[in-house]
Amino acid sequence: MMNWLYRLLFLDAPANASLQSADISLRGLFPLWAAALIVVAAGAGVFFLYSRERTHLSSIRRVLMALLRTTLLLLLVLLLLRPVLVADYAGERPRGIALVIDNSQSMKQRDQRLSARDLLRVAIAENHVAPDFAIGDSPALDPAAAGLTTNPSRVHLVHAVLSNPRLQLIHNLRRHGPLRGYLFGQRLERHLTFGNDEKPAAMEEWPARLTGDEPRTALADAINDLLLRKDGDLPAAIVLMTDGRDNASRLPLKEVAAECARLQVPLHIYGTGSAEAGLLQIKDLSTPDTLFFEDSVSVPIRWRCHGLREGKLEIAITVGGKLVAQREVPVREGEELREVLTFVPQKGSASEENLELTASIKLKGTSTFQDELKKSVRLIDRRVRILYIENSPRWEYKFLQPVLLRDRRVEAAFILVNGDPKALQSGRPFLPDFPSRDKLFLYDLLILGDVSRQYLTPERLEWIRDFVKEGGGLVVIAGRQHAPAAFADSPFAEVLPLEVLPLKFSEGSPLASQEARPQAFVPILTPAGQRSEMLALADEPEENLRIWKQLPGIYWHYPASKLRPGAIALLNHPTAKMGDQPMPVLATHYYGKGQVLFLAMEETWRWRFNVGNRYFARFWGQVIYQIGLPHLLGNSKRVQFALEHAEVLFGRPSSIYARLFDAEFHPLKEERVPARLDFVDHVSNVTPDAVHGEERSRKVMLEAVPGQPGEYRVLLANDIPGRFELKTETPEPATLAYRVSLPPNHELEPGGMAEEELREAARISGGQFYREEDLHRLPDNIQPQAAAFSQRQEVVLWNPLAMLVFVVLITAEWILRKFSNLS
Repeated sequence: MMNWLYRLLFLDAPANASLQSADISLRGLFPLWAAALIVVAAGAGVFFLYSRERTHLSSIRRVLMALLRTTLLLLLVLLLLRPVLVADYAGERPRGIALVIDNSQSMKQRDQRLSARDLLRVAIAENHVAPDFAIGDSPALDPAAAGLTTNPSRVHLVHAVLSNPRLQLIHNLRRHGPLRGYLFGQRLERHLTFGNDEKPAAMEEWPARLTGDEPRTALADAINDLLLRKDGDLPAAIVLMTDGRDNASRLPLKEVAAECARLQVPLHIYGTGSAEAGLLQIKDLSTPDTLFFEDSVSVPIRWRCHGLREGKLEIAITVGGKLVAQREVPVREGEELREVLTFVPQKGSASEENLELTASIKLKGTSTFQDELKKSVRLIDRRVRILYIENSPRWEYKFLQPVLLRDRRVEAAFILVNGDPKALQSGRPFLPDFPSRDKLFLYDLLILGDVSRQYLTPERLEWIRDFVKEGGGLVVIAGRQHAPAAFADSPFAEVLPLEVLPLKFSEGSPLASQEARPQAFVPILTPAGQRSEMLALADEPEENLRIWKQLPGIYWHYPASKLRPGAIALLNHPTAKMGDQPMPVLATHYYGKGQVLFLAMEETWRWRFNVGNRYFARFWGQVIYQIGLPHLLGNSKRVQFALEHAEVLFGRPSSIYARLFDAEFHPLKEERVPARLDFVDHVSNVTPDAVHGEERSRKVMLEAVPGQPGEYRVLLANDIPGRFELKTETPEPATLAYRVSLPPNHELEPGGMAEEELREAARISGGQFYREEDLHRLPDNIQPQAAAFSQRQEVVLWNPLAMLVFVVLITAEWILRKFSNLS
């Protein structure tokens, strides 16, 4: 009876709920006592007026009409008090299901489907076989004959299973309660609409949103956000479709799974993709361009490994197709893995050979996970011939001489002007006097120390100038007694990359311009110095910069007035200036066909402090290699490429620098030099959409760097991962091969589904993990849950029922007045 009355009062009771209480609340503009006074006063007035009616009426009729009028006034006053009926309901309703789908870029990866199981899983998803097909002992499928998509992307599989008419996954999930759809990448967003009872799935709405374009994945955070949402009750279960790759979450997945278990929200996880996928890639191969026969060659190989759980990795080096070094190491995950392989090139039939050195890495026993990196090298049978001329055995000479004598790539001779005559006459490695012009030209590199102008006569200086012009290498180490002050005003000064000051000096005293109590300084690498192989004291650029900052200080340097045109500074003084420019302490340029290196300091031997020859020998070995080898090989490179960063990363623009020289080895003067960028190979396992439509070769321009004659730069977007080659024909053919790598934990980085992590999260939460062959059981595995709820309804009683009562009262009074002959 009461429920009928409440319905009459327009109360709409929720489904599965019962009325707990009802009350009337007055929300008018004046209090109840004032309303009572108004009603009493109005009623008294009504009775008074009806008592004064002159028409002959019975007392009963007068009282009845007065009561009707008073009741009408009472109803009007009550409506002005705005009575509101407040009803409280309580009940239970089914908790919904949350369908959460990974929309990150990793879902666009195409897994190689190699095993029979993985092929059958694609067949189930694409409705080529029944959802409950047993894949355990089934024979392998021919993908083409079966009509399967070749290596489908993970997002394609999600589309396929949600659209599969035999699975009817969405329809079956809706049987447990309301189905809410969410997409997640960097954050959780509610996007998907799955229709109503009449239309089980609005399939036309969600595919356009499920594109796999989110740049980051916060898997654990997305689940946690769903548990904390304020837009409804907790779901009965979370159905998660993902590959398990998480690179942006603040919370660990296990911790979130434990919270799901506490709240009784199990995770039912469909793992998309293949677990039999991973990344094995060589990042860098550090080896000189020229190798020497019978010399031990150490090749550091840096690689990265992800997604491989067990097994052995086979690392190998081949030269000219011949295996020269090989090593097996256990599989381990990491971004910066390193192994050094050593081999000794043996003499072949030819004394000089241009060959291809290939470093390869592969998972032993498979052909799927492997990578290789190639580099052109030259094998030569002759050592670099060096002539080192020094005035007296200063510290730089004392430490550099044994380094040169121990280097198996070097054949060194020494002239010590003020040395012991008996030692100088003892034969190799000493020479008693300056060689003739013809013998001088047999050397590849000349190192000049603090030698006086009396010894280096104008004729000898002219021979040295011609030696450099014809391609010989020259290193000049400044000294406090003679050089380069003695040659600052001579024709030989133009050979140096710096214009030096002709400072005054006295025999046996330091240069007058230097402080009596000098302060130590650490030279600073210039941008060109950071790119120079000569100054690489470590394989990694970051480590190299750290080492240069921590080297022992230098106490003396020779001042310069300016760089010559075409010269570049490699090391600068941290505080000294030449005008408004930093003061160089290491600079280089080409003079004719030969390269000249000038050290405005004589204390590189200090770099041996606490580390022995580690940095000192490496620095001088690289100087000899770069300055002396071109003469040995019979040619100097007129095109020299250098990467701005040792590792080029996808999505991070970077530059390639080039030093270009004309036929006379003068810096090229053109404003722009055409070049070509060739796309060689894309990163495996990344969707071909990333490279379709791109030209495999495109023209680029090397732009001249202002204020740096002969230096050019091209800025590249690095918007496609893979191998590239930059080629130019001006001023001579040259090629730079490099690879654009994916940053660590990038969405497109090849890697398999994180099956173990997803299985563990499902187990902890109280749910289950599914592959395609298990999905037909997923809806039945979800346990329906009910959520208690309460709901309050408020109905203003100024409604049609009140109006009906008002009309009945006023009509009854009107009829009585008519029958009583009252107007």
